[in-house]
Amino acid sequence: MRLHSFEIKEIGPLKLVSVTGLSNVVVFAGPNGVGKTNINNALLNLARNPTPNPNTWMVVHATDDEEEKRWGRRTLDTRQQQEAGILRAHLQRNQRRNRYQGSFLNFDSDRAIRNVQNFGFSWDIGNPFAEDIGWDFGMQPLQSRYNDVRHSLFRLIESQRREMADQVEATRNSGGQVMSVNFPDVIKPFKDAFWQLLAPKKLIEVNVRDQQIYYEHNGSKLSLDTLSSGEKEVVNIVFDFLLRGPQQCIVLFDEPELHLHPELSYKLLQTLSGIGIGNQFIFSTHSPEIISASLENTVVFVAPPRGQTDNQAIVVHRDDETHHALQALGQSIGVISLGKKLVLIEGDETSLDKLTYGAILQSNFPEFVLVPVGGKDAIRSFDDIKECILDKTIWGVDFYLLCDRDAVNALGKNALANTTLKTVKQLPRYHLENYFLDEEVLVRVFAQMEPANSWLRNPNEVREKVKEIAMSVVSYATALNVAASVREQVGNVSVMPKGAAAAQSASDLAKLILGRADSEGRRVALGLDSREIESMTLREHSRLTKAIEADDPIWRSDLPGRVILNKFAGQANIQVGRLKQLYLANADKGVAFSDINAIFQEFRDGN
Repeated sequence: MRLHSFEIKEIGPLKLVSVTGLSNVVVFAGPNGVGKTNINNALLNLARNPTPNPNTWMVVHATDDEEEKRWGRRTLDTRQQQEAGILRAHLQRNQRRNRYQGSFLNFDSDRAIRNVQNFGFSWDIGNPFAEDIGWDFGMQPLQSRYNDVRHSLFRLIESQRREMADQVEATRNSGGQVMSVNFPDVIKPFKDAFWQLLAPKKLIEVNVRDQQIYYEHNGSKLSLDTLSSGEKEVVNIVFDFLLRGPQQCIVLFDEPELHLHPELSYKLLQTLSGIGIGNQFIFSTHSPEIISASLENTVVFVAPPRGQTDNQAIVVHRDDETHHALQALGQSIGVISLGKKLVLIEGDETSLDKLTYGAILQSNFPEFVLVPVGGKDAIRSFDDIKECILDKTIWGVDFYLLCDRDAVNALGKNALANTTLKTVKQLPRYHLENYFLDEEVLVRVFAQMEPANSWLRNPNEVREKVKEIAMSVVSYATALNVAASVREQVGNVSVMPKGAAAAQSASDLAKLILGRADSEGRRVALGLDSREIESMTLREHSRLTKAIEADDPIWRSDLPGRVILNKFAGQANIQVGRLKQLYLANADKGVAFSDINAIFQEFRDGN
């Protein structure tokens, strides 16, 4: 059985979600609060009781001849009374525990292990794989199935042990003294899946007497209780999946990445895809990795409602222009699932930029999600995504760009000339590190680390040391600023003339191009005039030097703070990364980073 299409109206935040032509892997993406979990719940409720309902319906296709024969047709549409009844009868049949077939299997987001119960042994222990379970057992929350998984493993071991004992006794009673043993390892599939998930850890024993499941790691025998919470979660999911042996099932999975490291999440999905036959996976997720990896299948972005009749379901393809625009920023289409207000910043996931901005947003601006986009080239790409994403309200996502001033210096002011002031901001200071040079905060950082007579505990000495370092980088800063000014004046050279299309001959076109080249040559020559560059250099060097000597706040903004802070950390004998973290912990973020707070307030206000 496979879900082909469905429609949901007026459930929670869902006004209208309608999709069709679903593949074997379906991913529902979107920010928190748009209703992805409501989709799973609506489909499960309909599966428990298929009845005609104008607000919630689905169409399922048979995936094998047996289903088609049982239904008497290839397709069932719950909007039709008779077909809804056929589907209800099909789904409400008891299932074999290890052969869960043609039904729905639910893995909800609340996967915490609770109420662990010991198995009560009896004289009559049958093979759990030979037993039927209730028709809706697989639709129940995963945590309610945990004890069934553990107890079934214990019973598998014990039932095989008793079968072996019975055969030994039968052989002896028949006068035999030797018996060939040909009993498979009943937990081998579980061992294989455990290895695929958590190698080099190995599942080694299901101990009925101890009622424990043991694994081996670094030569030690340990119980599953010693695994991390994420490891226990994925083992529970995969063991449950293995125990059901699903075939031709619709597997609903809410937030598979929840609480999991991305690599462990990836291994989980890879392991599940190799279990069972012909299953259809429907994931609701925030994970950009899962979304991006599924673009060859069906990815549906669930946007916030825009009206009572507008479909909130937007099908996304690998060749979608939005995907290509985001790739220019080093991102994928999956980034739109992270939140409704995304702030693109320089750096990577572990950079100071994200750490600092995150510390500010945590208490004051919780609605913003930070998305590191690498280096300065993101500014060049922002206009591309503006047209493809920012101007398209269908996504329900607002994008902002915040960059250091040095990014604009490196690329030229024209890099931001065509972007909207509401969504693009640059820091007033040269680097983000320029905000880490306050002597009072630095003294607080070293208060518990240095003796009372250390220069690092004296604000005046710290300030003088920072100024001394700043003076040593004036020449470097001057070169950076002069180079930026010259780059702005000279810019890119282009010999593309106006009126080229109207040229009547090759010689006419050549004249146009040569005229354009002469004009560009004069512009470049003016921008590279040696006397003007010399004068500019002297003026800039003098300006920065005088600012430091007079302790004018200008130098704290205009000099490259990254270089100054790195040199200060070296003289203070502390790793610069640790210094930054301690600075953040000791600073009044509302005061030390007031400029940045103001920028995010402007983003919030739309000014």
